[in-house]
Amino acid sequence: MEYRTKKETIYEILKKEIYEGKYEPGEKLVISKLAKQFNSSEIPVREALNQLNSEGLVEFKPHIGAIVSSLSSKDIQDIFELRIELEGLATRLAVEHINEQDLEKLKKILKDSQSAFEEKDYKKYEDLNKQFHMGIYNKCDNQLLIKLINDLWSNTKRYPSLFKQNDEHIKLSIQEHQDIYDAIGKKDSELAENIMIKHKARAATEIIRRTQRDFYGRI
Repeated sequence: MEYRTKKETIYEILKKEIYEGKYEPGEKLVISKLAKQFNSSEIPVREALNQLNSEGLVEFKPHIGAIVSSLSSKDIQDIFELRIELEGLATRLAVEHINEQDLEKLKKILKDSQSAFEEKDYKKYEDLNKQFHMGIYNKCDNQLLIKLINDLWSNTKRYPSLFKQNDEHIKLSIQEHQDIYDAIGKKDSELAENIMIKHKARAATEIIRRTQRDFYGRI
């Protein structure tokens, strides 16, 4: 029972760290080093890596060992096909539940986002971007939908940043956020949903473009 717990602990920590971007895609995971880090034998580490492999987070390369998996353009496309539909739906459902206090919070996020952009603080802008979106989705009154969206968002650190040194995209993003905010303020759920869908579709196209640029830049 103690051994099983150790394996599960290692699995959960590594999974969290991969999602948080602690390990770069393609980075080697040395079993002996991890065993020392977790103060365990190599067996639970190996089994934790096998479980991560079954979930597509880790892959085993001949003569190399375990490495952190990369997301391909197809992987990103698959993720965003779901995100576009689910986040559009969550926006439409949220409109009737968003009150004046919620609108004030969103308005402040918009203002802070503009300031972060002007200061070229891309990390802060990225954090505020998620706050804006989840500030809307969390009001949809559907916990399963919120969980699905959060699970898909957890892949964010596994592909290139959408905002880092990408000023033209941020300018469009800020305008689209304002348009979404205005539609919500008017209680126009269909308009808010349509703008959100277009907003997410454009984000998907941009991320795939940056993924391909980074890939070909390494060749």
